[in-house]
Amino acid sequence: MCYNAKMGERLDQSGWSLRKRLALGLVLSGLLPALLFSWAMLWGQWQRGYHDLLLRLDANARLNASLIDDFLESQQAGVRLLADQAADGQGLHGDDLTRLLQIYPAMLRALHVDAQGRVVDMRDTRLRMSSQVQVNVAGEDWFKVARNQYRAYISDAFQRTVYGNDTVVAVAAPILRGGRIDGVLEAAIPVESIARLSADSLARRRLELLLLDRSNHVVYAGPGLRWKPLDDAGRAGMSLRAVALAADHVGRVDARQDLLLHGGDAYVEAVSMRNQWTLALVAPRNVLLEPLRPTLLLLAGLLLVTLLGMLWALWRQRQLLRDSIGYLLGSLRGYALGGQLDASVGHRLPQELLPLMAGMGDLARRMNTAYDELQQVLGEREAVIEERTESLREAVSKLDHLSRTDAMTGCLNYRGFEEAGERLWAHTQTHGAPLAVLALDIDFFKRYNDHYGHAEGDTALRRFAGAVRSALLHADDVLARPGGEEFTVFLPGSTFEQALQVGRRICQRVRDADILHADSPSGHLTVSIGVAAYHAGDSQIEHMLKRADAALYRAKAAGRNQVSA
Repeated sequence: MCYNAKMGERLDQSGWSLRKRLALGLVLSGLLPALLFSWAMLWGQWQRGYHDLLLRLDANARLNASLIDDFLESQQAGVRLLADQAADGQGLHGDDLTRLLQIYPAMLRALHVDAQGRVVDMRDTRLRMSSQVQVNVAGEDWFKVARNQYRAYISDAFQRTVYGNDTVVAVAAPILRGGRIDGVLEAAIPVESIARLSADSLARRRLELLLLDRSNHVVYAGPGLRWKPLDDAGRAGMSLRAVALAADHVGRVDARQDLLLHGGDAYVEAVSMRNQWTLALVAPRNVLLEPLRPTLLLLAGLLLVTLLGMLWALWRQRQLLRDSIGYLLGSLRGYALGGQLDASVGHRLPQELLPLMAGMGDLARRMNTAYDELQQVLGEREAVIEERTESLREAVSKLDHLSRTDAMTGCLNYRGFEEAGERLWAHTQTHGAPLAVLALDIDFFKRYNDHYGHAEGDTALRRFAGAVRSALLHADDVLARPGGEEFTVFLPGSTFEQALQVGRRICQRVRDADILHADSPSGHLTVSIGVAAYHAGDSQIEHMLKRADAALYRAKAAGRNQVSA
């Protein structure tokens, strides 16, 4: 409040002054849009960074799961091949175990176990143990599965005194003679050898690797995670397995779930592996925040420039107001004393306000220029992100194709074989269409490798696969190489008689290929084939595959180089 000097009246000054109104206008027109723009830019970049991180996590998780699966399956294929060699009547010797460890350097130990679980022979790369050992492994899970279920098996992680501090995974395969179990062949692989396939490359990307086995125990955990090998992953592990089994999407895991060793928020992608393990990739939240630092610095500078410009404008408008009011009061005072009103007042007031208006116009132009430049930067960034996203999609698609294909022969690998079988079986069950299968085994192929070497053996496999393809009749016929010298042909839409004709044609095409084989009775490479077709009583595709394998064994027993049903 103030008092009129002449009349003593109190004048109400509760309203906003012109200076406050101008200051509010500057804030609303300058600082607030800058803050809103900064928030929008940060939010947009955060969202793009988040989705880019999700894509990277998804691609890397699938890639590394495929790498580890392929590695374990290659080790399993070596053990199965040696077990099949023993089942063919060639026997199994300590030198064979030593050769297995030499071919597969990741293996720590190889065991030959009889049907009762007694160790017949042992070779160990680290302990240099004698082959004559008194050990019984009948209680081991890998032995029970291989013996009782007649199938190869990749175990969960475990520790035994004989390995010291090493955590290992066992790869086992049954030795069958005449359809009966004659023993089990096992090889132990250190967990560090498995994790080494991915851990180094992931560490460079600041991603942590977590492997969980079927029982929710830790196979491997990166140094930034809170677990050690063989720890029970608890609720966090169960939630990761649920994510992997449900939708294979990225979920946010915060500090309350205690994934990280030192706490903090994290993003995680979990995928299911072919051996029923779970692979998870964990990215600390600061991995997402780091790319935002240049933008934060740019926006901080922009806001500082904006704030300095506003302070200058406020100071300037105070000066202009003071000078303008001074001119006005001086003129009014002179006029009140009988003088004349200064004619220049009407001219001076707009001129003194023009710098403020010019400053505001300049500030607006600067903001527009900065906004245009930032929009251009954002557009370029979006184009780069889109390009990278497309590259990641192509890489994921290519990796998915490679994960199903045998690189040597171009046939489907074991994974592709299983997926093709499930797909064709489902079609047959749904539509009642015919389906036949051929089980192929190259005769005396181990002798071929021993005589000519593995390089020539690979060439022979490729020529063999080409000969088989030339004998197929339909474009939808499927040729797969589950492992070693074993091949499988699915013939959708073919009856049993048609499958027999295809089998005979394959035998002839392989003979026509004239692949020399000095250690074969015929002098060239031949093949034995078992044929089976879908029966109405088959409840699963394994029934048909087992009949084809049984027919294959009959073809071998009858002298090889023939087709049997």
